[in-house]
Amino acid sequence: MECNKLGKRFLKIKVKVSGFLIAKIEKRNTSEQVIIAKKRNTISTTGLQYLLNAFQTYMSGVTYLGVNAPSTGIVITTSSGTQVTLSFLTPPAISLENNSIILSFIVRDDTTSSYTATSEELITTSAGYNIPIATANLSITKKSDEILTMTWIITISVSTSGNITYLYNQSTFLGAVTCNGTAGSCSYCTESGANSEYPTSGTGCSLYGLSSQYPQTNFVTQYLFTDMFYNTYGTGPSNPFTQVIGTTLIIYTLYCLKYFFAGINTTTPNFISYDPSNNVSCYSLGRTGGPLVTAVGPIYLQVYVPSLTEPYIGVQIEFTT
Repeated sequence: MECNKLGKRFLKIKVKVSGFLIAKIEKRNTSEQVIIAKKRNTISTTGLQYLLNAFQTYMSGVTYLGVNAPSTGIVITTSSGTQVTLSFLTPPAISLENNSIILSFIVRDDTTSSYTATSEELITTSAGYNIPIATANLSITKKSDEILTMTWIITISVSTSGNITYLYNQSTFLGAVTCNGTAGSCSYCTESGANSEYPTSGTGCSLYGLSSQYPQTNFVTQYLFTDMFYNTYGTGPSNPFTQVIGTTLIIYTLYCLKYFFAGINTTTPNFISYDPSNNVSCYSLGRTGGPLVTAVGPIYLQVYVPSLTEPYIGVQIEFTT
């Protein structure tokens, strides 16, 4: 599939990324003298492009071409020009507020080092690469008898058009379909006499998880965005289902069956097309004669188009800062 063949009726989603850095200084072994400083950050447009490149790497096997830093965490530049890298204590905490996803990256320095921080850089991980995505210029001094804790807040605000729903805080993260037939080759979803975009098909399929709760609905979930900004996936198998133009991500398929799903099965991407009229699905993960691997968890998106209006269907996500 090539960019100049894409239809103009993709489901539109706008995503605004913002954030700020909080630093807390406290005396060691006492609650005295707590100093808290806060500074808005700058989200790097280049960093967003690196994240989208990495998304294609773990979802579509595309070569990652961006920066790969030595490690993840918050890199502090001090007034003397030296750099201190503080590693994340845990993966980022996630909270949800209406249409916003809030990621909290937390680091801590409880050593006896002393320095004055003058600037900071946030480095996350995606597809096995350490990617710088934000900078700040927060000035704060740590003394040898003090503990420094930094929390970098990244807010992802999702705005959808009227024909697609943003689902968050659901009771399950599973979706797409389950099938009880034998895996075979897919005879659908071919273009110009070529082989199908999907190597495997399943029969006796039915909607599953969120897809069964929201049938005949277009939706995108929080997991698409939380995974994009932090994950431990590797390079995925090559497939044609994603495209990036600047800071716009397109996830799409040739229209062949009424449903299109995208998500992760354990750690491997899975793209699925499904027709409820004959209970057949075609999917990117699996092999002829092997086990049926259809459901995804987490599910990223579902597109439902009951009849052909465009040669391709999918979503178009525009990221801004």
